[in-house]
Amino acid sequence: MMANQLEQRHAQLRPSLIIKYLALATTLFLCFTSNLKAATCPELTENIRSDGKKTIIEIYVQGLIEMKPPSWILARPPYTSPEEALINRCSSNKSATTISDPLPERLNIFAHKSKAERSGAFIAVSAVDQKMAIQRIGPYWHAYSTTFPDLRFVGSSVRIAYGLVTLNPNIRTSRDLVGKRIGLVMRPSSIRALQEIVLLKSWDIYDQITIKEYSPTAMASALDRNEVDVMFMPVARMSNDQLRPMQLDLERSDLNWISLSVQDVVEATDNSPVLTERVTLPASSRNPNHDGIGLITFDVAWFTFASTPDDIVTEFVSTAQHACSPRHPNCKVKTITSLLRWPQLKAEQIHPGALKFYRDKGVEFSQ
Repeated sequence: MMANQLEQRHAQLRPSLIIKYLALATTLFLCFTSNLKAATCPELTENIRSDGKKTIIEIYVQGLIEMKPPSWILARPPYTSPEEALINRCSSNKSATTISDPLPERLNIFAHKSKAERSGAFIAVSAVDQKMAIQRIGPYWHAYSTTFPDLRFVGSSVRIAYGLVTLNPNIRTSRDLVGKRIGLVMRPSSIRALQEIVLLKSWDIYDQITIKEYSPTAMASALDRNEVDVMFMPVARMSNDQLRPMQLDLERSDLNWISLSVQDVVEATDNSPVLTERVTLPASSRNPNHDGIGLITFDVAWFTFASTPDDIVTEFVSTAQHACSPRHPNCKVKTITSLLRWPQLKAEQIHPGALKFYRDKGVEFSQ
């Protein structure tokens, strides 16, 4: 009798205990996710729109296409940028989506859109393309369909350094390139425009070389297969304010370089739409051939249009500062210096919302 009463009593307690345990687990989960969000999300202004709808943020990037064949592009899933992922995870009043498209198409789609339709779009634009897009200038194979005078700088995203590397120790200067096979990024691309500017304006040898075209990711292997005499390729990427090797093992003792001088870069950018800077190859403990080797930068930054509201832009700069690609697990919060790393940047080129962000961080801009 007593046993039956105890069993009935336990049966009555089980549902209430289960409910209590579930409530406790839910509370712990909510506390954990709240703390996680606080630890990993930037400070976002959660201004609720009067109509209760979310503000749409469109992010236009190159994505991970990297000039693969069309069948490969069609087969891959949609690309999600780190900025989209961060906004959709951290913001309750904004919704972001990523559109992958190369330049100049990435901007040409806005050619006939109104100011209101351009608002809220953030476009990855290279330093090669900034002036081309604003003034509608550049080569015929990289043409903009209209001018974009309302394009405004938001914050720098990527800096990659390109250099000319060879396995032939007898190729040392630009004059040694005459008659040689030179590997370039395939047309049409912003990188190719930068490479041609150097070969045309700095060295005047474009019509005296044999050009072989590659995607950026195929260049290192083509060099090793002796398909070219010299490869004009990406060799370092700015990460946490330091240039770090990419594509090649820069410690290899068989690598030789054709250095770009300060004057080479000046001649490339003089009376040219291309914006670029000279940097030097990261030091090598095993390869003395690296000392003082000049490289040329290919920079990419976030731009938006003047019609995008200031508060949206201010918040996007914070997003860009904190966004990290899963392909770069050692990524850190970007410094203000890195966000403003852009050739010949002037205050009047920066969106007012971005200017507010930088001034709040203590940055002073000369008039």
